[in-house]
Amino acid sequence: MIWVTWRHHRTSLIVSLGIIAVLAVTALVGGAFVMSDSSARPIGSFLECFGNTTTVCAAETALTATTVIATMLPVFLGALVGVTVFSRDIEQGTHVLGLTQSVSRARWFWTRVLVVFVPIAMAAAVLGFVLEWTRAVGGRDSYAFVSGGGQPFGVSSLTYPLFQSSGLALGAYTFMALVLGAALALLVHSSIGAMALTMVGVVGVLVMFQFVARPHYAPVGIEKSPLSGGRIYTAVEGAFVPGLNWEIEQGYVDIQGNFVDVRYDECTWSGSDDGNDPYEQRSEETGAQYDVRMEAVLAQQDRDMEVCLHEQGADHYEVRYHSADQFRRFQLTEAALTLVLSGLFLIPALWGLRRLKP
Repeated sequence: MIWVTWRHHRTSLIVSLGIIAVLAVTALVGGAFVMSDSSARPIGSFLECFGNTTTVCAAETALTATTVIATMLPVFLGALVGVTVFSRDIEQGTHVLGLTQSVSRARWFWTRVLVVFVPIAMAAAVLGFVLEWTRAVGGRDSYAFVSGGGQPFGVSSLTYPLFQSSGLALGAYTFMALVLGAALALLVHSSIGAMALTMVGVVGVLVMFQFVARPHYAPVGIEKSPLSGGRIYTAVEGAFVPGLNWEIEQGYVDIQGNFVDVRYDECTWSGSDDGNDPYEQRSEETGAQYDVRMEAVLAQQDRDMEVCLHEQGADHYEVRYHSADQFRRFQLTEAALTLVLSGLFLIPALWGLRRLKP
């Protein structure tokens, strides 16, 4: 049965593994070039590059493209492979031959899972680990470019697209998508319908993990900043590292830790009620006098802001985040949850298998 399944589905398997292999080789080559340039980064945009040469720029672009494509692999593999491995036989009626030759339904189903789904999921996991390596080259951080701005900002490894394209998660997503495609193929009995539902379903699952489940895998870290002076306006300092850690939410909170909706239009600013612009240099002022006055104006406005915030119930400023060093824990957690979800998808798949007429 294994040989028959291989002969029947080898094209889908070889093409899928070939695409994954091309992506992995591209990532390996791109990672090698990024390693050779100290100014390069393993993820950028298609508009600007960190590298100093055309080669390094191309390597960065290739790594970015590979990362984005890897996040979409489960969606397309689930629809194009997970569905067709079963729907093609059902629509052509060739499953009748297999199920009437002393082959049990369970064997007919699980052989396809073993021969087609497992190798593809394992290959996707290998691709994910290769992409992880490209981001750890030289111990550098991962960055992305603001389109046209040239200002780098961090991309956390705990969120899209880095998390979804990393080892364990990518392999688990792919297996889940293949199983979902198989379940829908056995239930819907229409390739096009099953493909559409699979793509919608996989995207829905990935979005659910990103925005609903993953933020709760661990207690959030909290970085607090007091309402004093210029710290009101600046980024907090300490354990929170912008861009590397995954920021969940931030804002002013009251003494119980509840977020406060600050109404800035109710704040009163000193020096702004006389009709003159306090930031404009006066005709009788020298440059030094203007600097001294502006320092006093800004200090007073800091105090005004602090008073206004306290009047509205704010006690301090908080940034709630997950630290980047929890990456492996989050990967294991999400991979385990995804495999459990795959097991749940097997229930309707096996039910559809029982209803399948030989």
